[in-house]
Amino acid sequence: MRRFTLGFFLLLSFSAYAFEYPYTLRSPKALLMGDAYTAVNDDEYSLFYNPATLGRHKHDLTLHPFSGQLSATNVIQDMDRFQNFPDTATGAADVLMDYPVHAGAGVAPGFKLFNFGISFISSQSFDALLRNKSHPMLDVDLRSDKGVAMGFALPIGPSRISKSSSSGSQTSLGIGTKYIERTGVKDTLSLSGPTVIGALGQSELQDIMNSLGNVKGSGWGFDAGIEHVLRSGNSQIVMGLSALDITGTEFTVNNNANKMKVANIRDQVNFGLAAGQDLTLFHYIVSADVRALNEQIEFGRRLRLGAQVGIPGISVMAGMNSGYYSYGAELDLAFLKISAGFYDVELGSQYKQTKSKRFIIYLSLFDFSFDA
Repeated sequence: MRRFTLGFFLLLSFSAYAFEYPYTLRSPKALLMGDAYTAVNDDEYSLFYNPATLGRHKHDLTLHPFSGQLSATNVIQDMDRFQNFPDTATGAADVLMDYPVHAGAGVAPGFKLFNFGISFISSQSFDALLRNKSHPMLDVDLRSDKGVAMGFALPIGPSRISKSSSSGSQTSLGIGTKYIERTGVKDTLSLSGPTVIGALGQSELQDIMNSLGNVKGSGWGFDAGIEHVLRSGNSQIVMGLSALDITGTEFTVNNNANKMKVANIRDQVNFGLAAGQDLTLFHYIVSADVRALNEQIEFGRRLRLGAQVGIPGISVMAGMNSGYYSYGAELDLAFLKISAGFYDVELGSQYKQTKSKRFIIYLSLFDFSFDA
């Protein structure tokens, strides 16, 4: 049992020079489009990209009662690495050294009512990277989020796009807020230190997390955005600017004698541009995002590119996120939507420094739209 616990714990290993940006939730469709989604933003994850998008909600009421996703490290491309996996701690550490591992799951049920939206949040993620062979260190970010996000958009100016109009333009302002309770730990630990050794002595996952310093914090976040839509017949161009977690979302942790912390969410300013056509038997979207305009990082890390093409009921997506590629497909059959694919993300502080290879599977059931 202890050998299994050791292997499981080492499997949950993550990047030391930098942790992945601690987003609340990501749209699976967006991730397969390179996460170039600020101006696309047309699914149930709108509140996590730009609240101004609610200004072009097409229906009086849209329900998303169940939408769940699973993601994990794409070990398929690294099967040779894990053949004859060692049964000793030293051997396992050698195999897992500098290999980012990820596992995550989440649901976001919610609804949109005219230009108002709400999503309920429940997600878990486990990330770690073992590094520095001479003195092994473990960067670990374990998170479990529960909360709610809501937002509202207001079309401004004389130009509006009605449900019946095929052409026109519209500018919308959006605001959003979210409350999150985040349980977990974010820290860099010495593999030979007392904290890790004590954790490896536990037989249950919850006991392992508690030994690492598992804590609970709560925090509020605030978002704002603006979006301009230009529509002509079956064609549409969208420009969007969003400021997410405007003042940063910091989680207040109480009764924490060891001063452990969970991952706070930094503020981020993003610009997106998207264009597409929705024809009778064919549709396509191309998009581009420039992320983190308020941070000093390389342009290659800021840039996201994405595309979606399809026929009614079936779409394929592809994209590039900070120099890494993604691709996947989506099946949309009225009350059932399934998507799956592969994507890579950057974990390091520099362009193409540390790549985490992942897959994602998404299922949405009983989506429903209603017009009075």
